Amino acid sequence: MNDVKTLYPEHRISPVALHASAALNHVAATTPAFARVLEIGCGAGEALIAHARAWPNSIALGIDLDEARIGEGQQQIQASGLNNIELFAAGLGDLLAVSPGEFDYIIIHGLFSRTDADTRDALLRWCRQHLSAQGIIAYHMALADNRDDATLRDALAFHGQRAASQHEQLASARAMLGYLAMTLPDGALKTQVLEAEALDDASLMQRYPVSDAPARNYTDFVREMQALDLACIGDALPQTELAASYGERHQQLHAMIAGQSDRHSARQYLDFAVNRRERFTLLCATGAAEPSFVPDLAILESLHWAGNFTRVFTINGKAVSGHISQSGVPVRTENPVTLQILDLLAGAWPMSLSVDQLIFNCRLPERPADDTRKLVLESLRDLFLNNLDGLHWSAIPGPYNLAENDILTPVAPLPETDEETRVLNLWGEAVTVAPAHWRWLRDGMCETDDEAWASFTALRIRGLLNGSPLAWKNAIQPFLRTGKVAWLKQCLNTLLLLSVSERRGGLLQSETNMDADSQTDSVEMDAVYEEANRLIGKGMAKEAREYTRELLAQDPQNMHVLRCYSRTCVLTGAWDEALEALCRLMGHYFSSLDIYYDLATALQKTLDHFNAKKVVQGLLRLDEKNAGFWNSLGTLYHARGDMTLAEKCAREAFRFQPRNPRYLAMMGVVLSDNQKLDEARYFLEKSLEIAPQDFDCFTSLLFVLTHDNRVSAQELLAKHREYGERVTAHAIRCALDLPLNNMKDPNRKLRVGFVSGDLRTHPVSNFLLPFWASFDRTQFELVGYNAAPMHDEVTAHLRAGAVLWRDVYQLSDRELARQINDDGVDILIDLSGHTTWTRLPMFALRPAPLQMTWIGYPGTTGVPAMDYRLLSSTLASPPGLAEQFTEQIIWVPMRKIFGPHPQSPDVNPLPALRNGHLTFASFNRPKKVNDEVLELWAQILVREPSAKLLMGFMADDEMIAMMTRRLTHFGARPEQLIFRTRTGLIEYLEYHHHIDILLDAFPYTGGTTTNHGAWMGVPTLTLCGETMAGRQGVETMNGYGLPEFVANDKADYIEKALSWQGRFEELNAIRLSMRSRIPTDNADGFRVADTFEKGLREAWKIYCTGEAPRSFFVEE
Repeated sequence: MNDVKTLYPEHRISPVALHASAALNHVAATTPAFARVLEIGCGAGEALIAHARAWPNSIALGIDLDEARIGEGQQQIQASGLNNIELFAAGLGDLLAVSPGEFDYIIIHGLFSRTDADTRDALLRWCRQHLSAQGIIAYHMALADNRDDATLRDALAFHGQRAASQHEQLASARAMLGYLAMTLPDGALKTQVLEAEALDDASLMQRYPVSDAPARNYTDFVREMQALDLACIGDALPQTELAASYGERHQQLHAMIAGQSDRHSARQYLDFAVNRRERFTLLCATGAAEPSFVPDLAILESLHWAGNFTRVFTINGKAVSGHISQSGVPVRTENPVTLQILDLLAGAWPMSLSVDQLIFNCRLPERPADDTRKLVLESLRDLFLNNLDGLHWSAIPGPYNLAENDILTPVAPLPETDEETRVLNLWGEAVTVAPAHWRWLRDGMCETDDEAWASFTALRIRGLLNGSPLAWKNAIQPFLRTGKVAWLKQCLNTLLLLSVSERRGGLLQSETNMDADSQTDSVEMDAVYEEANRLIGKGMAKEAREYTRELLAQDPQNMHVLRCYSRTCVLTGAWDEALEALCRLMGHYFSSLDIYYDLATALQKTLDHFNAKKVVQGLLRLDEKNAGFWNSLGTLYHARGDMTLAEKCAREAFRFQPRNPRYLAMMGVVLSDNQKLDEARYFLEKSLEIAPQDFDCFTSLLFVLTHDNRVSAQELLAKHREYGERVTAHAIRCALDLPLNNMKDPNRKLRVGFVSGDLRTHPVSNFLLPFWASFDRTQFELVGYNAAPMHDEVTAHLRAGAVLWRDVYQLSDRELARQINDDGVDILIDLSGHTTWTRLPMFALRPAPLQMTWIGYPGTTGVPAMDYRLLSSTLASPPGLAEQFTEQIIWVPMRKIFGPHPQSPDVNPLPALRNGHLTFASFNRPKKVNDEVLELWAQILVREPSAKLLMGFMADDEMIAMMTRRLTHFGARPEQLIFRTRTGLIEYLEYHHHIDILLDAFPYTGGTTTNHGAWMGVPTLTLCGETMAGRQGVETMNGYGLPEFVANDKADYIEKALSWQGRFEELNAIRLSMRSRIPTDNADGFRVADTFEKGLREAWKIYCTGEAPRSFFVEE
């Protein structure tokens, strides 16, 4: 079969493939499992041998002229121990002289299909005599003369065969040329067609005379078969007979030219359109069936599907929209359903999945309105029409689905050679295997090291291992027991499919109980769980892990202890350890919803959102009433910025557990980011009523209140004080006595610790980095405490400038406080405030002599143990801000407070000079943009009809529609509005090339966006507010020497915005000078961190004197 080089590799003409092709043409052929198969021109019989291995109840007979190759095949048969196949070396005369009985499939190719018409007819007549009632003949044929001029003459003659006059002949020729010019692929034939189109009428008819007899083509073959009592069904590759498989243009043109033709003429037109050179035609006895006019794609719904497609990941582990087929062909698509189908097929491979199984696993619980069946069938249709490399389809479950052996076995005898070996898997697909992979099999598949995993996956990818679902489970689990999380992720789809029955989309024949840890529960473990929970309850997370880890060390493969250890890691936030423990646990047992839920949580916390989402969606398909699953999925969508689906999931979690404080809090967080502050506040406060010690929830509430324009500064301060009282009471209950023995020397070198979850690519780092780089390391030692599991190149840069760096997200507040105290930190600075990853409750334990809060949150912490707040001295006026803080204020002159991105685009000239109108913009997060802000912006647009407003950071179309409704309600016109969704940093910075002035929100003004805008030459019109959150824009604009962009009230805001309409040159001058307004280190003796260091030093001197913390100004 090596002669087939183009459309028809071995697996496309196997009995399984032919059976499916017949079904698509409405012909019921014999099931391959029990078929009698004759292959004429079988070579060494590789394909027949693969079929015989796959279907032991089938009978196969192979004929070929080459005695040597037949001998090779006979040796393979003997080595395989097959008794359902025979190969013979015979010529055509020998074959026609015997009567071997009836066959259900007769496949003819190679030299036996390259004969003259009479020989061909004699062979096919013999085949007809030995064809069963439902039998199929597959005949490989070359189409006509391969010369382009002969093909073109044939095409023109075919289309003009009904022309009654010379005029009609000419018109017919012109029409066919036009058809071919628009459908043929680029190449010599198309060039010849274009040249023929350019000929005048006389030259055209002279060069391509219609009177010439047409060369033999498909329609001629059809007529000749009718004389042999054979009917043409279609092709072994049904999609090649559908114009849609060549594109919409082909489909439309083909319908126009062949719309009134019979089924065979229509196929002939398509052959000409794509310059088809070969066919593998399916034949049956005349009258045995009534084939459809074209292959019926509706039959795809009843087929079974298989294929191995490896998902592509970036170097950072992020999944991309693409796969690689077994043979290395890239498969790119943006269709999420198609991506999921390919992932599922890879998970099941080499077994097949039915359409119902695919539909079950493609259904997204969060999108119940979607017609999943329709979407899956559309994707399968596209994959089928594209004849995707490595995709298999069959009308029955695939050959691997029938395996009953519970230990994996090779599909072919193990070769003795030390060279790469070519083998056909049970799908009939040719693959090559390296000697090392065979050796792993020969050695008994006992090793579980990296080399063994590579061999296992290579053999699996190639379809060279076979066994029942239990066999696959038994093969995978020893690898998982090593704790290699990367291997777990690679086979996650497979594990999910091996956990449930076929009825629920899986591979198991019978149902399994996944409702609880039934296999990992143990009465003997109750005391262990009790002790672990006691330690966790006391904030001794590290001790709890050490306790269960020591038990595990005594019995490493005890799945009960493994389960306890994995739960302890999950409950104490040791996510990397949790993943490894769960991996090892699943090496013993994984058919548990609880285990998968812990796995999803650990994956999410380690930022593997792709796999976490895969697991959670799978869990919800099995239990749609589980609030925890819904909450996890909502958290994933929230992290991705898809607020519509995040809210949908959060509401489902609340529906099933309306009194769970964790789910109430999540609902509040999501609603706040979806601009529903009233609801958000309600849910967060309700959560705190149930769980008053949930400080993260309290932090979320404070963050929401900071955005609420109806909350006064006094109310906000009171709520922060309440938070401080609660964490202080908690600290007292902890009874952690930390010694503060730091030497009280006012002039010594100080150790300064920074605690934050934002020590990475994050707005906080934009503010921190200039100071970090400028610190005088002879006077200060910097220590970093990374409170988040994330890290990147910015983290590495900060770490490089520290004398000590600790990743502390796994530590409890008690443990972190003790660690900081042990590290001898003199001044501890918080860079999170009331934001994600905050460790403010730890500050209440007083681990350092002096404690301060700085960037990260524009407000007080409310924590009495926080001594100071560092503020820019530009915020000292107007007065009244200091009274809003529970901390003492260190007023520091900060001439440079922001580090721009090094790849920021250049500043461009003012767009208004080109546009003739002002384009205002806002890139603030939507939570900041309330109706009061929108009404003010709309008034500007109403007053200046030519102006535009660009709003960025939109989550989705639903948010854009909502913003449009609100702005138009206040008078803006839709054509004045421009929206941009969330994007990457560089593209976001490039948006500034299209805007003239940024409009600030209130009461929570812009910080990072204002500074990015300034660096891009765009000033921000800001309203001076009552709180610090309301004065961030003031700080920046005053720092740039642009007080004219600070408004005192709403009326002033509107007038200042409108005043720039006629002052484009002035605004352009400001734009082009913005970057020069920011000083750089060592310019005129300036050093960014100089005043900051003075503030720290003065606070330390106050401490050394025994004086209580007090506010003070740092002189520049």
